[in-house]
Amino acid sequence: MSTDRIRPVTMPKWGIEMQEGTVTAWNVELGCHVDKGDALLDVETEKIVNSVESPASGTLRRILAPMHDTLPVGALIAVLSDPDVAEADIDAFVRDFKPFDASFAEDSPVAVTTPTAPAAPATPAVEATTDGGSEGEARVSPIAKRLAEKLGIDLSRVTGTGRNGRISKEDVEAYAASLQQAGSPAAAPAAAAGTAQPARREKLTSMRSTIARRLSESKRDIPHYRLVADLDMDALAGRRARLISSGLRISINDLLLHSIATALQQHPRLNAQFAGEELLQYDQVDLAVAVATPGGLVTPIVRDAANQSVQQIAAAVRDLAERARAGKLAREEITGGTFTVSSLGMFGVRQFDAIINPPQVAILAIGAMQERPVVLNGALAIGQQVTVSLSSDHRVVDGADAAGFLATLSEVVANVAGE
Repeated sequence: MSTDRIRPVTMPKWGIEMQEGTVTAWNVELGCHVDKGDALLDVETEKIVNSVESPASGTLRRILAPMHDTLPVGALIAVLSDPDVAEADIDAFVRDFKPFDASFAEDSPVAVTTPTAPAAPATPAVEATTDGGSEGEARVSPIAKRLAEKLGIDLSRVTGTGRNGRISKEDVEAYAASLQQAGSPAAAPAAAAGTAQPARREKLTSMRSTIARRLSESKRDIPHYRLVADLDMDALAGRRARLISSGLRISINDLLLHSIATALQQHPRLNAQFAGEELLQYDQVDLAVAVATPGGLVTPIVRDAANQSVQQIAAAVRDLAERARAGKLAREEITGGTFTVSSLGMFGVRQFDAIINPPQVAILAIGAMQERPVVLNGALAIGQQVTVSLSSDHRVVDGADAAGFLATLSEVVANVAGE
């Protein structure tokens, strides 16, 4: 059988940091014909869901990645073929397929779904040996093995629910919970760890896992330091009132974004990305704006914000936020930002600190606008203020650079021109 009549569909690689993807939907049923370029399935990776287009025309003969399955880049996720290709030839193709990442073949066995046979049930538990090349060890995830050792659990008694019976961290936790309910002495370590209380388990999505990984790396690898400033908002609040009275839909946050972009033009060292041995400083300000979504925090980007009007920024932020919450952002809309802004003012938070979004070198956290006592010309008065906290990467941003930016921002906000 000529293999040019059988065509693989593999987990694509979108961006240099992508390592794996999670299947969220199949748009074509087994046995159906697809044309090249048709939307074959949806894959969640990092902070967005992308549609995977069919790489060729043909009949969908195998699905090797059911919904909610997570596979590494390059893994075989489906097989297309001419309609008259024999099932035995498809089986041989799947068996002999070599993923882009050779380690995947050892570490992640795949289960095949066919049009004529139901998926095989989970394989009974296998014994985890200490031989790094053994089949048993390949069927136990490293984190599951470490957890089992910590809790004193015999992995040969744990039933794996992953592909070909692969034992995951969740399987070990479930087994530990069953021991606790049965009053087994083996549950003592888990109870000591505070897990005796029943808990609702929720598997992390690919987005949430990526967020956890990237923030952990940022906090661990980047020497953060923070500077705090209070911005006088009377002028900005007055400008917003005038814009609203003219029929425009403008928020304080929109005005602050415009002011931040204006200030960054004078401080390119903060409008930058750190690339190993180089600091890439940009003339164009591409503001990444943190947006909370059901799946986690995403940071869509307002391009060239310093050269946009407040109205344009407001419209862009509304559009990006709506599509972020609906999971409809394109990859290019969340990559390449030069500076990030995060605001919790709408929740009444006075001040907070944010974690830098690498490879950027700074992030500004914005609190709520509040009426506060201020001293004006030696007299006590009531003014509107916002507290901001600037987190900077001390490897490339000195304290004087960060302080200079905050001083410029304070001046821009206090002397904003009316419209």
